[in-house]
Amino acid sequence: MPEHTPAPTPHRAVYGFAFYMLFTVLFLVYVSWALLPVEFGLHSYLPDKYFAVFVPFLVMVFAWFFAFLIYPAINLSMTVDVDSIASVVDPKLVLPKGTEFTSWSQLQKGKDIKDSTSKKASPVNCNLCRTFHQPVTRAPIAPLRFLDLQEVNTAYYN
Repeated sequence: MPEHTPAPTPHRAVYGFAFYMLFTVLFLVYVSWALLPVEFGLHSYLPDKYFAVFVPFLVMVFAWFFAFLIYPAINLSMTVDVDSIASVVDPKLVLPKGTEFTSWSQLQKGKDIKDSTSKKASPVNCNLCRTFHQPVTRAPIAPLRFLDLQEVNTAYYN
């Protein structure tokens, strides 16, 4: 069995049961600390009951602060600028290796070069039936464009 797998193993079962018991006992101690009266005799050994409410509240405030402020700020700091070319297309995939992006027409020229070279298809030798086959060339997908409502209605209801 691989070393890094989420499958249950005996030592994970033992650790899981031990952690379950530990946190159950810790929760019972916390609840008893919060609910037992001060006259019970343990008040000199435990912190003030104020902390029984304050610490969970502090954890919840930190979780809210992280979820709604820090985490979105981290994501926004890693996002590219709105006017950057990387927000529209990945120049590393479109342009030849080592070419620096300078203009939008450069992307169009690269696409035209790829299209013109891929149109000439040579026959392929088929080892199965011992003949030559012409590769199937499919029409390219139409570019993304705005569809006018009248055009959509004509296509669907005419």
